[in-house]
Amino acid sequence: MNLEELGRLAGVSRSTVSRVVNGDARVSPDARSRVEDAIRASGYVPHAAARSLASNRTRILGLLIPGAVGFIFSDPYFPKLVQGVVDACNAADYGMMLMMEPADDPVASERIYQRVFRGRHLDGVILTTSLLDDPLIERLATDTLPAVLIGRHPSLPSLTTVDVDNRGASCRAVQHLLGHGHRRVAHVAGPLDIMAAIDRSDGYRDALTGAGIPIDDSLVIECDFTEASGRDAMRRLLAHPDGRPDAVFCGSDSMAAGGFRAIAEFGLSAPCDIAVMGFDGLEQHAVSFPHLSTVVQPIPELGRSAVGALLNRIASPDEPAARLMLPTRLALRGSCGCLNDDDPDLAP
Repeated sequence: MNLEELGRLAGVSRSTVSRVVNGDARVSPDARSRVEDAIRASGYVPHAAARSLASNRTRILGLLIPGAVGFIFSDPYFPKLVQGVVDACNAADYGMMLMMEPADDPVASERIYQRVFRGRHLDGVILTTSLLDDPLIERLATDTLPAVLIGRHPSLPSLTTVDVDNRGASCRAVQHLLGHGHRRVAHVAGPLDIMAAIDRSDGYRDALTGAGIPIDDSLVIECDFTEASGRDAMRRLLAHPDGRPDAVFCGSDSMAAGGFRAIAEFGLSAPCDIAVMGFDGLEQHAVSFPHLSTVVQPIPELGRSAVGALLNRIASPDEPAARLMLPTRLALRGSCGCLNDDDPDLAP
């Protein structure tokens, strides 16, 4: 079945069928209905390559994960984010190309840029993590290819971004710990070349400064968002020469999970001996550690919103960059010192 045959079946011209297949609005409702009926009756499927040539669109979106983010295969954050992107692509009748930028390999990064992005094999790209010194993100920010960043970048205002208020949410989480009377509060931070980790660390500092508590840098340990690094950091904090802290704010639930394991190794418990607060709201860790108090962010919705924002950029490339900020909430399940009063529906 080709376009001419579909046109005869629907009683319209080949060009009218082509317009309907390619989403052109310049078709009357009656003609569009007859063409759509003919497509359903015939089982016709448009040829992807021909459709791309006709519309100048590939109907494929890219999802780029920086290879320097070495924790992506162990952190349950990324599967939830990818699922949100896939769901939104499917709903919009788009395909998704998942790419990983090579770590510390500028030649390979350049090949990806030239072959995939400059070659226009995609209609647009979603960048999943804001590494401050990533040259590929900087190039895409000035390229004509539509791009959306999940997160934010302090020096690339031309990028449309989808994010949560990492700094404000972290500040509120630490303020909650302070509200329980804790004054010696430590921070297990994520990699401080990633904007989200920087913002969460800044939120920790904002809360202490606002409470008039001096920052003790020996209570801040930079990790890599993994459970193993959180375990090692908690071991160091529990053996601190000036005594263990009263509470710990972890920049991810994975690091908090590692922290719980270290606390158990020392024969201690949370919150009786040390209070713990995480960040992410991941179901996987809520099952293993159901009393983990945490900041819940809507991870799948970040992916879905990024697709929506990217489709808007594709449709209206001259519109100014947008800043979408999604809400977070505190889930207080006990490890912070509260009774478990969280909504049982964990996932936003």
